Amino acid sequence: MNRTSQLVACSLEGRAEAARCVRIAITGGVAEGKTTVLQLFQQRGGQTISSDALVASLLRPGMDLWSQLVKEFGETILSEGGELDRVRLAMLAFGETRLRRRLNQLLHPAIVEAMRALIHETYAPALFIEVPLLIEVGLQDEFDRIVVVQATPALQKARLIARGVPPKLARQILRAQLPTRAKVPFADWIIRTHRSLAEVEQQVECIWRSLPQGGVY
Repeated sequence: MNRTSQLVACSLEGRAEAARCVRIAITGGVAEGKTTVLQLFQQRGGQTISSDALVASLLRPGMDLWSQLVKEFGETILSEGGELDRVRLAMLAFGETRLRRRLNQLLHPAIVEAMRALIHETYAPALFIEVPLLIEVGLQDEFDRIVVVQATPALQKARLIARGVPPKLARQILRAQLPTRAKVPFADWIIRTHRSLAEVEQQVECIWRSLPQGGVY
């Protein structure tokens, strides 16, 4: 992908800010190691925004998004403690296309809005943002660099099952997602996570060292 090197404002709305940074999106499919890669950049001193943490904050009991999901899908998606049971919700949504589309209609706008607000408030030379549905939602042009994290489908399935996802549901989730190979053409860097952790760290380190001081290209 050809990109013009430039100083960019952290604000996704393009507002001029005193603090400027390079916005680096980390994307990929489910269970491909995006969170691990994000943490490795953080360990090297990078400023990060975690999609998992962001979604968890939006889905706390009593939050607007939590209430919308309960209203739409019923209390069967809740645990005994009133927290959202993601496996139950996924079993409903991935069992019927109409329900999955409705879930996406509720989740995606809220998550994107919250992500934009966080980016606007965060100032750093280089900002790493976990954006799982970067390509699917069409946000790729709002970032300066893209890291695609890629594992094998077999490893994705094994990781999902290890997290407690039933095998049938794991297969449904993978079939419903845009294949990561379709995201690769958008990448400035690709990190292969079906390799050892040491090899993943080497790939992260290579990218980290390629970033200029101050985040300016």
